Amino acid sequence: MSEKVHVPQEFRSYTDGQYFTENPFLAKDEFTIALVLYIDDFEVANPLGTSKLKHKMCAVYWVIANIPSKYRSTLSSIQLALLCNTSTVKECGYAKVFQPLIYDLKLLEQNGVYLEQLGASVKGTVLYVAADNLAAHSLAGFLESFTVDKFCRFCLASSRDTQQQEMAMEQKLTMRVIISEGDIRKMTMNPRPYILEDLISWLKGTLQTNYNFTLQYQDPEFNNELCNLTDLSELPDKPTVKIIPIIELVPVPGGSELCSDTGSQADTEILSISLDRSSQWPAVFEIPKFQVDVDYRLRQGNLQYFRDATFLKVTKELKHDILEKLAETMYAFKAYPTKEDFETVAKALVQTHPCLKETGSHSGWNGWKNSLKFKMGNYRTKMRQLGRLDVTVNGGKRRSDTTNGDPANTQIKKPKKGEINFLPDFPEGMTDQNMEVAREVLVNEMMKTKPRESLVKKEMDVTFAFRRKEIVNEKPAISQVVHRWPALFTENQVYYEFGRVVGKNLRENFLDALDNLSPSLMDLFKKKKGLTGQLLAELLYQTKTTEPTDVRCLCLRGLPVTLGDDPSAFFKTCFDTADNDLYRQTPVGLLFIGEENLKLNPSKVGIILEGNVVMDDLANLPQAFYVLFGLIYALHLDYPRYMKNTFCFVQQVMFNLGKSELPPKIQTLKNQLAV
Repeated sequence: MSEKVHVPQEFRSYTDGQYFTENPFLAKDEFTIALVLYIDDFEVANPLGTSKLKHKMCAVYWVIANIPSKYRSTLSSIQLALLCNTSTVKECGYAKVFQPLIYDLKLLEQNGVYLEQLGASVKGTVLYVAADNLAAHSLAGFLESFTVDKFCRFCLASSRDTQQQEMAMEQKLTMRVIISEGDIRKMTMNPRPYILEDLISWLKGTLQTNYNFTLQYQDPEFNNELCNLTDLSELPDKPTVKIIPIIELVPVPGGSELCSDTGSQADTEILSISLDRSSQWPAVFEIPKFQVDVDYRLRQGNLQYFRDATFLKVTKELKHDILEKLAETMYAFKAYPTKEDFETVAKALVQTHPCLKETGSHSGWNGWKNSLKFKMGNYRTKMRQLGRLDVTVNGGKRRSDTTNGDPANTQIKKPKKGEINFLPDFPEGMTDQNMEVAREVLVNEMMKTKPRESLVKKEMDVTFAFRRKEIVNEKPAISQVVHRWPALFTENQVYYEFGRVVGKNLRENFLDALDNLSPSLMDLFKKKKGLTGQLLAELLYQTKTTEPTDVRCLCLRGLPVTLGDDPSAFFKTCFDTADNDLYRQTPVGLLFIGEENLKLNPSKVGIILEGNVVMDDLANLPQAFYVLFGLIYALHLDYPRYMKNTFCFVQQVMFNLGKSELPPKIQTLKNQLAV
């Protein structure tokens, strides 16, 4: 026997194959016998005479595969394992005929044979079975004749197919295509292309791209570093190919209005997640840098103001450039700024550039605020013409603006609860058809017992804009959303979706804010009198420990009582979720499952939306509450009337989302907690 020598990327013997290396019996370090079996039928009489098939024999031979290949074909190495009449095989079947041989093979695998020279028992097994076509067909249960209709055990082609079609297997190209960091696909092109242009054309058609691109591939000769692809012969067997978009610059008519001194933020990774905005409106609004000539004139005006208190004379062109840049910056945070936002920007403008103060205004910036309102409206019109979804959805407010004589659009859709990505645009190059394909991939993955979290998150990222468009515009029933977007009703994806919509961490922000307010809330509960005080006293009595979860449960149960909401319509209890008569009319609520009464800290909580339990495996009340809050944002739901004050408090006080002006009850409670 010769020693095993394994050379990477080379196949010298059966020991280099995948089946051998993955076989736990053969691939272990200790010596094992590998047997090769060969089966064949032969005639002992004249195969062409009258005795044809009468004395035909079936023989099984064995040879030890461990010895070098040049010795395996010698007669002294080939041994007979089994011999019987072929007619016996036909009559009794292979299972009966092979029974003694299989018994011996089991003994070889389990007990082995004792070798005196080694002083030990050596085990072994069958490495593979070899046979000619007729014997292989017979062994596998196929007809032995080659004149039958389906004569090939590999392709199962019929004889008619072979006469009318070319049966040679076409070579195909299977590749890993990197479209962007968030979109990497396995794709197969059949047949394999011969020139690079055919591959690029096929990719354009399959991906439905409307842009030009080149290709790079991972070259194994350079540690899989990316290289430009110029010839398909350079590709390895199963290549990794990356799409590199070609950025084409075209002149923009009337470019003075659209040009900016800021660099382009465009990235070649064109199919990454489409998030128009990544942060909330800033606490302190920073005035952006203007165009070079505008910045120079403002700098000179500020110097003149500090020297002799002279205000800058603002020309029409200068005012246009200033307002255009401010509107662009504001739009990056909000498409529909509030009155307070306009005031903040106008005030910040004159503080940064005091030469722009208005002498006729008591505040010095009131005129700038009014101008910003008009400019922001014009900027939204420009974005609407460019097709931006968050403003396009509100087009056609006047009948004259609508097409085909449609009625005026009176239903205005815009963020009301602090959403930064209310209706984001699709990723560049993606269409409704692409998104629907990605959605179907998501649904199929969620049908598995253990869906791949990475794949689910990637497809949820890619389809975010498509999902928001569907939910905000069409307002589908919750049951329909559960059917089309099952991943949205898992805890992790609720966290991710809330982050996509408002740019905040759902769990951390909620629990941190609740823990900070808990001491003040508990003190307030103890001071309350009357019927409210009695209800809060019962909740305090049920709180047996100072564990964080118990304290959080107390605060969440007491908060709606303090704010005058109706928690009995929100908190439901049942022994089994199948008994839906108790919550069928509940639009939004929490369900305590298997509890005899409304315990303060239930052991299992479900979420009710439109009379259906959409999630039923949440461990405690705080977790269920913030997951429900995230779902309200993800599904664009209104707060239930009977818990509106509580949810507004969570939104505006705990998460600091939306309007800064609070309703009276919430403002009063916030003042009491701040004392």
